[in-house]
Amino acid sequence: MLAPHLSQFVSCRLGKAGRAAGRFEVVMDNPFLNFPGYLLRRAASARLAQLAQYLEPLGVGVSEASILVLIGHNPGISQAECGRMLSIQRPNLNPVIHRFINRGLLVTTKGVGRVQCLRLSEEGSALVAQIEAVFAAQEERIYAAVPEHLRDDLVPVLRALWCP
Repeated sequence: MLAPHLSQFVSCRLGKAGRAAGRFEVVMDNPFLNFPGYLLRRAASARLAQLAQYLEPLGVGVSEASILVLIGHNPGISQAECGRMLSIQRPNLNPVIHRFINRGLLVTTKGVGRVQCLRLSEEGSALVAQIEAVFAAQEERIYAAVPEHLRDDLVPVLRALWCP
C-alpha cells in the first residue's frame, strides 16, 4: 500500500503477466520531463558516460582527453590558458599535467617568466589521433539520435544556452 501523500504521483497497473503472478507495476510521474534544464543535464550526463566508456580503453577520461586534444590544437599553450579554456581550476589541472608528462605524453618548454608551455610528444600526438577518432564517432552518435530536421539547429541552440 502506498503512503497517501504519494498516491497522486503513482499509478499501479496490472498486466496479464502481472495478474497471473500477483505482481503490479508502479508507474511514477516524472514532473521534470518538460524542463529543458533537467533534460539538458540528463542528456549531457548520458552522452558523457557513453563517451567515457569509449575512451576507457585508451586509458583516459573525458576531461583528460579534452586537455590533450586542446594542447594538440594549441601547441605551446600554457597550463593557465588550458585551464581557462576548459574551465578547470589550476589545483585540479596541475596533477593531470604532471601525469601526462610522466607518461611521456607531454613535453614542456620554458615560456615567459615562470610559464611552462605545453606540447604533445610523439606518443601524445598518436594518442590524440585516437581520441579524436573516438570524439568524432561520439558526435556521429549524438547527431544520429537527433531528428534529421533538427540537426542543423543543434549546435546553435546549445551555443545559445552556453554563451548567452
